[in-house]
Amino acid sequence: MEATTSIRFRNALVFLRHQLRSTYACRPRHQQQCRTNVNTTESPVRKNFSKDVMSKFINQGIGDMKNIAHPIPGLLETLEGRGFLGQFHGNRDEFTKLTNGEVIHIYAGADATASSLHIGHLMVLMPMIHAMLHGHRISLIIGIATARIGDPSGRLTERTGMKDRSLGERTFRHGTDITRQISSLLKSVINHARERGYDETKMGRRHITSNLQWHRNVGIIDFMQIVGHRARIGEMMLRKSVSERLKSDEGLSFSEFSYQLIQAMDYWHLFSNLGVRLQIGGSDQWGNITAGCDLINKLVNEAGWIDEQPTPSLIKNMAKPYGLTVPLLTTSTGEKFSKSTGAGNIWISANKTPPFSLYQYLLNRPDDIMEQWLKYFTLLPIDTINEIMVEQNEHPERRPAQKKLAYELIHLLHGPRIANRCVQTTATFFGQTDEPDGLKKRDAKLQLGLTKSDVEGISARPFWEPILRDDVIGSPLEKALVAGGVAPSNSQARTLLKSGAVSIGPHLRQVKLADEKILLTEEDLISEKILLIKIGKNKLHVMRLETEETIERARMERKNPEETLEGEDPKIGPKTPLQRRTLRRREKKAAVTAKRLKKGEEKKVSRNLEIEKLSGSIRGQATSQPEFNTLLRDALDRAEHKDSKPRIAVDRVEFTGIRMNKPKAK
Repeated sequence: MEATTSIRFRNALVFLRHQLRSTYACRPRHQQQCRTNVNTTESPVRKNFSKDVMSKFINQGIGDMKNIAHPIPGLLETLEGRGFLGQFHGNRDEFTKLTNGEVIHIYAGADATASSLHIGHLMVLMPMIHAMLHGHRISLIIGIATARIGDPSGRLTERTGMKDRSLGERTFRHGTDITRQISSLLKSVINHARERGYDETKMGRRHITSNLQWHRNVGIIDFMQIVGHRARIGEMMLRKSVSERLKSDEGLSFSEFSYQLIQAMDYWHLFSNLGVRLQIGGSDQWGNITAGCDLINKLVNEAGWIDEQPTPSLIKNMAKPYGLTVPLLTTSTGEKFSKSTGAGNIWISANKTPPFSLYQYLLNRPDDIMEQWLKYFTLLPIDTINEIMVEQNEHPERRPAQKKLAYELIHLLHGPRIANRCVQTTATFFGQTDEPDGLKKRDAKLQLGLTKSDVEGISARPFWEPILRDDVIGSPLEKALVAGGVAPSNSQARTLLKSGAVSIGPHLRQVKLADEKILLTEEDLISEKILLIKIGKNKLHVMRLETEETIERARMERKNPEETLEGEDPKIGPKTPLQRRTLRRREKKAAVTAKRLKKGEEKKVSRNLEIEKLSGSIRGQATSQPEFNTLLRDALDRAEHKDSKPRIAVDRVEFTGIRMNKPKAK
């Protein structure tokens, strides 16, 4: 009985999806008309369905949802148990019954305002991951279009750069970077979940796209006809994102005011074209989420053709949208983690935040948030988390919760190899290890001396602080501390050295300033260019010594490490047949272009020599054919090797001018 109900439920949703599909997203631009208004007695598919046809349609099943397996029950209970369940739009009991018996489509979005997601975005990504592990289908929407409008939620001022001419190019580039990042992240998540006991065959499908794909095909008239007529100013003014900005000194621009309508149209498009039933976002997105739910409800209720169907209540039941918000991740001061506040230097991308830096950041989190963060950012069962917290309370000095959190999150984001490397590097530099003979291994490693590969375990070369070699070698050590940003002044650097908290060199020897100055020598360097300085128990500074010729480039690498790292990666050859065909087509085009340019250069040189030959004939000094061929070869050689090959001296006839037309025959 449940299987029959499941098939009927899925296929009624497919029917509704076909009926409500917006035509602007699937028709050529030149054929688009404003036919998205569903308030009509005519269905976009058929005028009406007879009772027999409708029964056959629902019971037999069509579309891509016919053979979808049943999900793993308990999605809402899982999210609530891990603390992700904030505000919920819709009937929770109906939604629980829906997700326990049916595979639904869920979406979440992230605006392309930066080239990477930060740790605050994990509060939305992790519920999507849990939904995927329960068998539901997820769509991650990159907001290239909405990033050009500017979301006012949680902000007292407008985003910078919203009026720049390069805004479109910048958001498109950022959207491409985030798409690659999420695609790589989902692959890592699947591997991580497989190692944690999840069955890959029961995981839901994944979908990544950008809202620019449908917004670029919607004109202002279509947008107003679809959304504008159904929006009420009073409701929009009451939303928190609008009311708080109106109280600020800067106020609210019209583009930011309309942001909630544009995001509402995103939900409508995904609902009517992909059958999306749930939107997940941060708690500051509540107004935008409810705006999308309201728009869908109004469009469905206005569809007169639904009431003419044999089962209108069943169809409208399939059209109920839901919304869910998750708590925001905040800093110690209570600020929201964002690119401009707490998470400005805690990025998911390894090109912006080295994994070892993220690992150390998580190791140094306070004890009072460990239980909640383990539930947020790991896939560990709740029982396992409770056991870790029991050990944490009994032996807080061992910091088992911090170590488990750091390892699991790095494993999830960057894979097991990098996670194990972070553990080994932490043991080498700080002596934090759970191995019985871990300290003996560390002492043996330091006695032999650290190498460049050990330092690269901390971070890649572009993240190292560049300093001028001639300024620090043979000079007092406090000068290197100031140049590398360890201390703001020489006096504070000397105070730091007097405390004995500084260790330097390949052996991490402790230095302590007494009456005599400590000079920096070549023996304190690693691989002749790297200066490693450890401050206290858990701070590391890596500097690279540069010459006057290389210091500027090193500073540019430090300023833009993401671009440098992408440029240093080895070129990966084409993998798919399409990529190989594209590469061959480009190579062929380049060869044809080069051949055409070379042929044009030959024609130009030959023509000039013809002019010189004609000039010699006119002046009574005719050039023979062998001499002309020699001149032609020499001229071609000079054109091809202008700088490398010396010019060959050739007797030429000087002339001041010549008629371009042939002389008339007498």
